[in-house]
Amino acid sequence: MPASADIAEARALLERAERESDPEQETHHIQEALLLLEVADNATPEEARLIANLRTSYARRLLAKLPKLKSASFDVWLLYFNVMVALASEVEVLVAADPELATNRQEFAEMWGPDVLAAMRKSDAP
Repeated sequence: MPASADIAEARALLERAERESDPEQETHHIQEALLLLEVADNATPEEARLIANLRTSYARRLLAKLPKLKSASFDVWLLYFNVMVALASEVEVLVAADPELATNRQEFAEMWGPDVLAAMRKSDAP
């Protein structure tokens, strides 16, 4: 499948995720979209920039949404945590540049113990 088709399908999945009220379905759509963006073959430089922008944009949306998850069950929290891990590189850049997003991530991580933030940071290490 050409990169442009993968990008279009990923965008559609991200749009579905935005409209989804069920956290399991929402995160499933996000993860599927991220996988499509990851495996997009022979992306042109313009398509590669678009892929990077989509990932960063979605990471920003997710970081902004985290405060709404304060009363989430561990199962729901874990679904979003897995998406955060998939977007770890983008998340690190965003939290370094925006203290509010950094606070959101910190509070989200602390919901289920201090070791979680360390695990999130380790996933970004080479």
